[in-house]
Amino acid sequence: MPSTTPDAAESDHPGTSPDQGPTAGPTGGPTLDDAIAFATRMHTGQVDKGGEEYIGHPLRVMATVAHTAGPAGVDPHSAQLAAVLHDVVEDSDTTLADLTAAGYPAPVVAAVDALSHRPDESMRDYLARVAADPLAVIVKRADMQDNSDPARLGRLAPEQAERLATRYAGRRELLDDLVCARDDASQPRAGDRPA
Repeated sequence: MPSTTPDAAESDHPGTSPDQGPTAGPTGGPTLDDAIAFATRMHTGQVDKGGEEYIGHPLRVMATVAHTAGPAGVDPHSAQLAAVLHDVVEDSDTTLADLTAAGYPAPVVAAVDALSHRPDESMRDYLARVAADPLAVIVKRADMQDNSDPARLGRLAPEQAERLATRYAGRRELLDDLVCARDDASQPRAGDRPA
């Protein structure tokens, strides 16, 4: 169930240019505008804890990854697609097969899969799956940032805001630890280096 309190969504969408129109993927798959329209349809009628339309949350996550993906070594277009779609499988009848059939690139579908929390899955197992996918990590960090925005949490009852702030701080720390463990495991050991 959606659990954010979005502000008004930004009116301009990263990945579009007034001169060039929507940015398509390198394989000519769905554009960013296509993904926004799809996510908007899938989240229609959904509201967050503050009673606002839910689509504002994935749009803000998308705007954040537009700026953070490149410096992190992740393709910004793929990150924006995954960001705007990150809750459609978890919060609608959409399946990963639907996204594949619609032409979304395999790395985007894999990131959405990693970002979709499964029933009865522990938070550690879920975040370990996210940590294994660099594209999912970028989106999840932006997701947590939006979910724990103090201005947005300030609109909730103080006890609820404090509980959510504590929850997301713990999840951010766990994700960072899991990403560090992944990175450490991928580094060659001193004995593994060529002479």
